[in-house]
Amino acid sequence: MVNDKDAACLYDASIRESVGRGLESTRRRFARPARSSGGGSRVVSYDLPGGGALHVVPRRDVPVVAARAAFRGGLLAEDDGSAGLGSFLSSMWTRGTRARSAADFSRAVESLAGEINGFSGRSSLGFTLESTRDKLEPLLDLFAEALLEPAFDPDEIERERRETLAAIDRRADRLAQLAYLQLAETLFPTHPYRLPMLGHTRSVRGFDGDALRRHHERLIRPENLVFAVAGDVDADEVAQAISVRTSDLAGSGGESCDPPTDPAPSGIQVVRLRKERAQAHLVLGFAGLTVADPDRPVLDVLSQLLAGQGGRLFLELRDKQGLAYSVSSANVEGLAPGFFSVYIASAPEKLEQARQGILVELDRLLQAPPPEAELERARRYLTGSAAIDAQRNSHHAAHVALDALYGLGPEAHYGYAEEVGAVTGEDVLRVARRVLTLDAYVLSLVGDV
Repeated sequence: MVNDKDAACLYDASIRESVGRGLESTRRRFARPARSSGGGSRVVSYDLPGGGALHVVPRRDVPVVAARAAFRGGLLAEDDGSAGLGSFLSSMWTRGTRARSAADFSRAVESLAGEINGFSGRSSLGFTLESTRDKLEPLLDLFAEALLEPAFDPDEIERERRETLAAIDRRADRLAQLAYLQLAETLFPTHPYRLPMLGHTRSVRGFDGDALRRHHERLIRPENLVFAVAGDVDADEVAQAISVRTSDLAGSGGESCDPPTDPAPSGIQVVRLRKERAQAHLVLGFAGLTVADPDRPVLDVLSQLLAGQGGRLFLELRDKQGLAYSVSSANVEGLAPGFFSVYIASAPEKLEQARQGILVELDRLLQAPPPEAELERARRYLTGSAAIDAQRNSHHAAHVALDALYGLGPEAHYGYAEEVGAVTGEDVLRVARRVLTLDAYVLSLVGDV
């Protein structure tokens, strides 16, 4: 008689056998990938077959591993007719393969106590993987199966379509989200950054297996891949394991994802969406920076000065004047220029006073450098947050993969705390005058306005 524990062991063994089938013969066919760097560096880098890159961050203190496989794409590879296709595709990767159904794939991952998920953002898409050290290889087999042999089963497509359309319908009740969508559509009249991540109802209704396969073949190519692994691994061993599993990615020559950028606003543009609600939402947005801009850390400090806990907007508009239910700022970059924004939720009758209050605080930043004590609080908060984030392998895998994909280099994020610590008051004044153009911005209003 087989008890529950024995059944679980038998199932686990069958998973290991099925995901590893043929692996030894594959290992024999491919040589160890070439190390391209890694002498005394925190990141060991390799050239993958077909032109991709792998970066490994050995962190041996805890027996867990995080990985991210990133490809250029996301919104940059979409237009009005295909809006949301990257997000849809990233969800379909884990909804079954040619070898197993969506339920079987999910059970296989769960039996290994790991996670495999797709993601799609403004400038990239790909996979995330979380694993214990001893289960990494079988989870990499499942990752490769999802990457190389997605099923795009019609029934699963319909399930994903229903869920996506339901999420799009729910946007109508999320007024802050609508305010940001309205801002993006106005700041980026032609660039794909104007598009919502989930797409539009009309675009999602048109997705089918052929559209998914074409998008997959266009973007999931070896020369478009950056893979990063952080955790309890031997760099050469994990490089060999990933090289084996990505060797069958299709050829080269995929399309570029570099659409023309839109010019910054030349004046003040006001856009409104009327909703009868007790709260009104305002987003004031300016043309922003790219991921490669050296002023990014300065703009982060500026944002913290404005709307962090104890920031100028928080203290003045919420605590002193009682104008805000919530207030925040955001520095959103991309491969193309993004945006810098200030957001406030207020009562409709107080919204105009809140808008004037925001402009007063922005103008203060344009007049003089911030006092050193205020600046030091902002720097300390950002460097402390970075130190906390650095405890997680997933943080390293994400930054290494995306920074390398975007051309910044796999070790770019390791200098962030030092860059923030070096920001001066004069830097803040200079970048404020560069970004906060009070005669050229977009004002997005949603509510009873």
